[in-house]
Amino acid sequence: MPVRIVQCKTAASPSRLPGLDWAVNPYRGCGHACAYCYAQDVTRFELGRPWGEVIEVRANIVQRLKKDLGNGARGVYGVGTVTDPYQFLEKKFELTRGCLSVLKRAGAEASILTKSDLVLRDVDILRGWTAVEVGISLASLRSDVASMLEPGAPPPENRLDALKRLSEEGVRIYLMVAPVIRGVSDSEDDLRALVGRASRAGVPVIMWDKFNPKPMATSRLRRILLEKGLSGPGSHTRDEVTRIRSILGSECASAGIELLDAF
Repeated sequence: MPVRIVQCKTAASPSRLPGLDWAVNPYRGCGHACAYCYAQDVTRFELGRPWGEVIEVRANIVQRLKKDLGNGARGVYGVGTVTDPYQFLEKKFELTRGCLSVLKRAGAEASILTKSDLVLRDVDILRGWTAVEVGISLASLRSDVASMLEPGAPPPENRLDALKRLSEEGVRIYLMVAPVIRGVSDSEDDLRALVGRASRAGVPVIMWDKFNPKPMATSRLRRILLEKGLSGPGSHTRDEVTRIRSILGSECASAGIELLDAF
Protein backbone atom coordinates (compact mmCIF):
# COMPACT_ATOMS: atom_id res chain seq x y z
CA MET A 1 0.00 0.00 0.00
CA PRO A 2 1.49 3.38 -1.01
CA VAL A 3 2.15 5.62 1.99
CA ARG A 4 3.06 9.28 1.50
CA ILE A 5 4.66 11.39 4.19
CA VAL A 6 3.44 14.98 3.94
CA GLN A 7 3.58 18.20 5.94
CA CYS A 8 0.42 20.08 6.87
CA LYS A 9 0.03 23.84 7.24
CA THR A 10 -2.61 23.57 9.95
CA ALA A 11 -3.77 20.70 12.14
CA ALA A 12 -7.30 21.81 12.98
CA SER A 13 -9.77 22.83 10.29
CA PRO A 14 -13.28 24.21 10.89
CA SER A 15 -15.88 21.45 11.11
CA ARG A 16 -19.43 21.55 9.84
CA LEU A 17 -20.42 18.41 11.71
CA PRO A 18 -22.98 18.88 14.51
CA GLY A 19 -21.37 19.34 17.91
CA LEU A 20 -17.85 19.75 16.53
CA ASP A 21 -16.00 23.03 16.04
CA TRP A 22 -12.75 21.66 14.67
CA ALA A 23 -11.64 18.59 12.73
CA VAL A 24 -8.28 16.93 13.35
CA ASN A 25 -7.28 14.21 10.89
CA PRO A 26 -3.73 12.85 11.24
CA TYR A 27 -4.11 10.85 8.03
CA ARG A 28 -5.70 11.24 4.61
CA GLY A 29 -7.20 8.12 3.14
CA CYS A 30 -7.98 5.12 5.31
CA GLY A 31 -6.67 1.57 5.35
CA HIS A 32 -9.98 0.23 6.65
CA ALA A 33 -11.25 0.64 3.07
CA CYS A 34 -14.91 0.53 4.08
CA ALA A 35 -17.19 -0.13 1.12
CA TYR A 36 -19.76 2.45 2.17
CA CYS A 37 -17.38 5.29 3.12
CA TYR A 38 -18.17 8.61 1.44
CA ALA A 39 -14.98 10.39 2.57
CA GLN A 40 -13.56 10.17 -0.95
CA ASP A 41 -16.69 11.87 -2.30
CA VAL A 42 -16.22 14.67 0.22
CA THR A 43 -12.43 15.12 0.17
CA ARG A 44 -11.82 14.21 -3.51
CA PHE A 45 -8.68 12.40 -2.34
CA GLU A 46 -7.01 10.12 -4.90
CA LEU A 47 -10.04 10.00 -7.17
CA GLY A 48 -8.32 7.81 -9.72
CA ARG A 49 -7.52 5.01 -7.26
CA PRO A 50 -9.60 2.66 -5.11
CA TRP A 51 -10.51 3.99 -1.68
CA GLY A 52 -8.06 2.75 0.94
CA GLU A 53 -5.22 2.13 -1.50
CA VAL A 54 -3.23 5.31 -0.73
CA ILE A 55 -2.72 6.93 2.66
CA GLU A 56 -1.05 10.23 3.50
CA VAL A 57 0.65 10.63 6.86
CA ARG A 58 0.57 14.23 8.11
CA ALA A 59 3.88 13.90 9.88
CA ASN A 60 4.02 17.33 11.55
CA ILE A 61 0.42 17.48 12.74
CA VAL A 62 1.26 17.29 16.44
CA GLN A 63 3.53 20.35 16.24
CA ARG A 64 0.98 22.21 14.15
CA LEU A 65 -1.77 21.41 16.64
CA LYS A 66 0.29 22.98 19.41
CA LYS A 67 0.50 26.15 17.31
CA ASP A 68 -3.20 26.11 16.51
CA LEU A 69 -4.05 25.85 20.18
CA GLY A 70 -1.59 28.61 20.97
CA ASN A 71 -3.32 30.83 18.42
CA GLY A 72 -6.57 30.59 20.34
CA ALA A 73 -8.46 27.84 18.55
CA ARG A 74 -11.11 26.82 21.09
CA GLY A 75 -14.12 24.52 21.02
CA VAL A 76 -14.74 20.83 20.50
CA TYR A 77 -12.14 18.94 18.46
CA GLY A 78 -13.36 16.03 16.39
CA VAL A 79 -10.52 13.54 15.99
CA GLY A 80 -11.07 11.36 12.94
CA THR A 81 -13.85 13.02 10.94
CA VAL A 82 -12.84 11.90 7.42
CA THR A 83 -10.32 9.18 8.24
CA ASP A 84 -9.92 6.70 11.06
CA PRO A 85 -7.41 8.08 13.58
CA TYR A 86 -6.58 4.54 14.73
CA GLN A 87 -6.08 2.84 11.38
CA PHE A 88 -3.11 0.46 11.26
CA LEU A 89 -0.49 3.13 10.44
CA GLU A 90 -1.16 4.72 13.82
CA LYS A 91 0.70 1.80 15.43
CA LYS A 92 3.88 3.07 13.79
CA PHE A 93 3.45 6.83 13.65
CA GLU A 94 1.48 7.54 16.86
CA LEU A 95 0.18 10.85 15.51
CA THR A 96 -3.26 10.44 17.05
CA ARG A 97 -1.66 9.70 20.41
CA GLY A 98 0.46 12.83 20.06
CA CYS A 99 -2.54 14.99 19.17
CA LEU A 100 -4.56 13.67 22.10
CA SER A 101 -1.69 14.43 24.49
CA VAL A 102 -1.57 18.01 23.21
CA LEU A 103 -5.35 18.44 23.48
CA LYS A 104 -5.47 17.03 26.99
CA ARG A 105 -2.64 19.22 28.24
CA ALA A 106 -4.42 22.25 26.77
CA GLY A 107 -7.65 21.36 28.60
CA ALA A 108 -9.47 21.03 25.27
CA GLU A 109 -12.68 19.12 24.63
CA ALA A 110 -12.36 16.25 22.16
CA SER A 111 -14.58 13.70 20.46
CA ILE A 112 -12.91 10.63 18.92
CA LEU A 113 -14.54 8.29 16.42
CA THR A 114 -12.87 5.06 15.35
CA LYS A 115 -13.45 1.48 14.24
CA SER A 116 -10.34 0.18 15.98
CA ASP A 117 -9.60 -1.31 19.37
CA LEU A 118 -6.14 0.26 19.03
CA VAL A 119 -7.72 3.14 20.96
CA LEU A 120 -7.11 1.04 24.08
CA ARG A 121 -3.41 1.71 23.70
CA ASP A 122 -4.11 5.31 24.74
CA VAL A 123 -6.13 4.57 27.85
CA ASP A 124 -3.40 6.25 29.88
CA ILE A 125 -4.26 9.54 28.12
CA LEU A 126 -8.03 9.07 28.05
CA ARG A 127 -8.32 8.05 31.69
CA GLY A 128 -9.28 11.01 33.87
CA TRP A 129 -9.90 13.33 30.90
CA THR A 130 -13.44 14.45 31.62
CA ALA A 131 -13.68 16.50 28.42
CA VAL A 132 -13.22 13.58 26.01
CA GLU A 133 -15.62 11.04 24.53
CA VAL A 134 -14.88 7.99 22.40
CA GLY A 135 -17.26 6.60 19.83
CA ILE A 136 -16.63 3.26 18.21
CA SER A 137 -18.53 2.46 15.05
CA LEU A 138 -19.62 -0.68 13.29
CA ALA A 139 -22.03 -1.41 10.47
CA SER A 140 -23.09 -4.86 11.62
CA LEU A 141 -22.55 -7.23 14.51
CA ARG A 142 -22.22 -10.13 12.04
CA SER A 143 -18.61 -10.94 11.22
CA ASP A 144 -19.38 -12.00 7.64
CA VAL A 145 -21.10 -8.71 6.87
CA ALA A 146 -18.42 -6.68 8.66
CA SER A 147 -15.59 -8.37 6.76
CA MET A 148 -17.39 -7.63 3.49
CA LEU A 149 -18.15 -3.99 4.28
CA GLU A 150 -15.13 -3.10 6.45
CA PRO A 151 -12.30 -5.34 5.21
CA GLY A 152 -9.46 -3.51 6.94
CA ALA A 153 -11.15 -2.90 10.28
CA PRO A 154 -10.95 -5.05 13.44
CA PRO A 155 -13.82 -7.54 14.05
CA PRO A 156 -17.01 -6.21 15.68
CA GLU A 157 -16.37 -8.18 18.88
CA ASN A 158 -13.00 -6.48 19.34
CA ARG A 159 -14.66 -3.10 19.06
CA LEU A 160 -17.40 -3.91 21.53
CA ASP A 161 -14.85 -5.31 23.97
CA ALA A 162 -12.91 -2.05 23.60
CA LEU A 163 -16.01 -0.06 24.51
CA LYS A 164 -16.47 -2.18 27.61
CA ARG A 165 -12.86 -1.65 28.65
CA LEU A 166 -13.05 2.10 28.08
CA SER A 167 -16.22 2.30 30.14
CA GLU A 168 -14.56 0.40 32.95
CA GLU A 169 -11.74 2.96 32.83
CA GLY A 170 -14.25 5.78 33.30
CA VAL A 171 -14.08 7.06 29.72
CA ARG A 172 -17.29 8.47 28.25
CA ILE A 173 -18.33 6.24 25.34
CA TYR A 174 -20.97 5.66 22.69
CA LEU A 175 -21.59 3.15 19.92
CA MET A 176 -22.09 4.46 16.41
CA VAL A 177 -24.17 2.03 14.37
CA ALA A 178 -23.49 3.20 10.85
CA PRO A 179 -24.49 2.88 8.21
CA VAL A 180 -27.58 0.73 8.47
CA ILE A 181 -27.80 -0.60 4.91
CA ARG A 182 -31.05 -1.59 3.27
CA GLY A 183 -31.32 -5.35 2.79
CA VAL A 184 -27.92 -5.97 4.40
CA SER A 185 -27.94 -4.89 8.02
CA ASP A 186 -31.46 -3.60 8.69
CA SER A 187 -33.33 -6.78 9.63
CA GLU A 188 -35.13 -6.88 12.96
CA ASP A 189 -33.02 -9.81 14.15
CA ASP A 190 -29.77 -8.02 13.34
CA LEU A 191 -30.85 -4.79 15.04
CA ARG A 192 -32.13 -6.55 18.16
CA ALA A 193 -28.95 -8.62 18.47
CA LEU A 194 -26.79 -5.54 18.09
CA VAL A 195 -28.51 -3.64 20.87
CA GLY A 196 -28.34 -6.68 23.13
CA ARG A 197 -24.61 -7.03 22.57
CA ALA A 198 -24.08 -3.31 23.14
CA SER A 199 -25.98 -3.57 26.41
CA ARG A 200 -23.69 -6.36 27.61
CA ALA A 201 -20.72 -4.13 26.79
CA GLY A 202 -22.11 -1.40 29.03
CA VAL A 203 -22.83 1.04 26.20
CA PRO A 204 -24.97 3.95 27.49
CA VAL A 205 -25.64 5.65 24.14
CA ILE A 206 -26.21 4.34 20.62
CA MET A 207 -26.16 6.72 17.68
CA TRP A 208 -27.28 5.37 14.33
CA ASP A 209 -27.13 6.55 10.75
CA LYS A 210 -28.52 5.35 7.45
CA PHE A 211 -26.44 4.91 4.30
CA ASN A 212 -25.41 8.19 2.67
CA PRO A 213 -25.72 7.51 -1.09
CA LYS A 214 -22.85 9.64 -2.40
CA PRO A 215 -21.90 8.65 -5.97
CA MET A 216 -18.52 6.98 -5.40
CA ALA A 217 -19.62 5.30 -2.18
CA THR A 218 -22.76 3.97 -3.86
CA SER A 219 -20.83 2.65 -6.85
CA ARG A 220 -18.25 0.94 -4.63
CA LEU A 221 -20.82 -0.60 -2.34
CA ARG A 222 -23.03 -1.75 -5.23
CA ARG A 223 -20.11 -3.56 -6.87
CA ILE A 224 -19.17 -5.36 -3.65
CA LEU A 225 -22.75 -6.38 -2.90
CA LEU A 226 -23.31 -7.66 -6.42
CA GLU A 227 -20.14 -9.76 -6.14
CA LYS A 228 -21.78 -11.43 -3.14
CA GLY A 229 -25.06 -11.95 -4.97
CA LEU A 230 -26.85 -9.20 -3.07
CA SER A 231 -28.88 -6.36 -4.48
CA GLY A 232 -27.27 -2.96 -4.75
CA PRO A 233 -27.77 -0.39 -1.99
CA GLY A 234 -30.81 1.79 -1.99
CA SER A 235 -31.98 4.64 0.15
CA HIS A 236 -34.37 3.79 2.96
CA THR A 237 -37.87 5.14 2.51
CA ARG A 238 -39.45 7.19 5.26
CA ASP A 239 -41.45 4.15 6.38
CA GLU A 240 -38.31 2.02 6.53
CA VAL A 241 -36.48 4.63 8.57
CA THR A 242 -39.44 4.73 10.94
CA ARG A 243 -39.33 0.93 11.22
CA ILE A 244 -35.60 0.88 12.02
CA ARG A 245 -35.92 3.67 14.55
CA SER A 246 -38.87 1.90 16.17
CA ILE A 247 -36.95 -1.38 16.55
CA LEU A 248 -33.82 0.31 17.87
CA GLY A 249 -35.86 2.58 20.12
CA SER A 250 -37.79 -0.30 21.68
CA GLU A 251 -34.67 -2.39 22.25
CA CYS A 252 -32.70 0.53 23.62
CA ALA A 253 -35.50 1.52 25.96
CA SER A 254 -35.61 -2.02 27.36
CA ALA A 255 -31.83 -1.98 27.83
CA GLY A 256 -31.68 1.50 29.35
CA ILE A 257 -29.68 2.86 26.41
CA GLU A 258 -30.18 6.30 24.94
CA LEU A 259 -30.82 6.28 21.18
CA LEU A 260 -29.79 9.20 18.96
CA ASP A 261 -30.19 9.82 15.24
CA ALA A 262 -27.05 10.98 13.43
CA PHE A 263 -29.03 12.59 10.59
